[in-house]
Amino acid sequence: MTVQDTIRSTRAPPPDDRAGGRFAGVTIDRGALVVAAATVTMALGFGGLGLITVFMKPMEADLGWSRADLSLAYGLSTTGMALGGLFWGRLSDRLDVRLLLILGAIGMAGPLLLMSTVRSLPVFYVAHLIYGACGFSTLYAPLLSTSGEWYPQRRGLVMGIVTAGGAAGQGLLPLFGSFLIAALGWRFAFTAIGCTFIVALALVLPLLRWPQGTRAPSVNLADVRDTATAETLTVALLACAAFLCCACMGVPVVHLANFVGGICGSPRAGVASLVIAMSFGAAGRVCCGVIADRIGALRAYALASAIQTACVFMFPLLENSVPLMMLSAVFGFGFAGNMTCLSLCVRQAVLPKRFGTAVGAVMMIAWAGMAAGGYMGGLLFELSGSYRASFDLAAVAGVMNLAVISTIGATRNLRPISAA
Repeated sequence: MTVQDTIRSTRAPPPDDRAGGRFAGVTIDRGALVVAAATVTMALGFGGLGLITVFMKPMEADLGWSRADLSLAYGLSTTGMALGGLFWGRLSDRLDVRLLLILGAIGMAGPLLLMSTVRSLPVFYVAHLIYGACGFSTLYAPLLSTSGEWYPQRRGLVMGIVTAGGAAGQGLLPLFGSFLIAALGWRFAFTAIGCTFIVALALVLPLLRWPQGTRAPSVNLADVRDTATAETLTVALLACAAFLCCACMGVPVVHLANFVGGICGSPRAGVASLVIAMSFGAAGRVCCGVIADRIGALRAYALASAIQTACVFMFPLLENSVPLMMLSAVFGFGFAGNMTCLSLCVRQAVLPKRFGTAVGAVMMIAWAGMAAGGYMGGLLFELSGSYRASFDLAAVAGVMNLAVISTIGATRNLRPISAA
């Protein structure tokens, strides 16, 4: 029996759309198509955020902009993700998902085409801000909510697969971009990527929907007021955990390449450590999703956070490349698993109708934590001349995150509200 067969056997068929279609006598499961579409879209979204890494050098040479100027564009796109996620996540609970998909597709492909024409730094910044605030952030909540509802008994596995698409996209799309730049130049490369987005999104986005239809499923409860109060408290605690968790991971995510490169005396070793961490991160998202299905989302989140915190504490204690590469792999597994488990915890804490609002709010705080960790890591390095204080601060944030997770578990606030 395949993994897909196992997943399919654990869920009730959707009431109004049991199959996506037929091809050569084979029934195509609609839920599998939704998961595949969400995974591809997640890969495109995160891959687009990371394109600046390969476009930075040719744009610097052609336009004379500094790397600091170009790096700010990434900061604006992530800021747009944080603010836009809160706004669009709330709307995703209320609007027909098809409208959000159209807006998100335009908001992702349009800025990429605009970037191919830029000659002004402010225009370049605006394009990145739109990509984050009106593009990918519009799609993020629907990608997780629609895919997860098709397989409620294997929601962890599904969200792990979808979020692993983001990790894969962060590596594959910049690699694709580098080949296009070498063959066509950076302007035509942006155009080609933008056109690729248009074609890919036109093919996959029409597949996205909930089992119940194109609007978020509604649930009737006898005591909605008490449920809403419990949800608010739990989401607030999860947001606090998200900030600390991402502050912990922000130091190595932003500074791991420079830290390892300095220890090993080789910039190439630093880049290799980051590639290893991201590669194992894709596996970590799926594996932690499966673990969450078995032991519960909160316990899996605590496990992933403990792995991340232990790795951050150990990094400054190592002094040669082999153990550093091995620890980078373990760190990638843990830090990536955090993001899958955090989304699962939010989904478990709220009704399906409120997931978009809740995950948008939590991820906004998470992005702020990532920015704080990355900035403080660089600031402490400048002040001390060493990354030891940076990683120590990250470890403290990780321990505090585990304390918040323990508080959620002890108060029993996080619990499944609905089986659907």
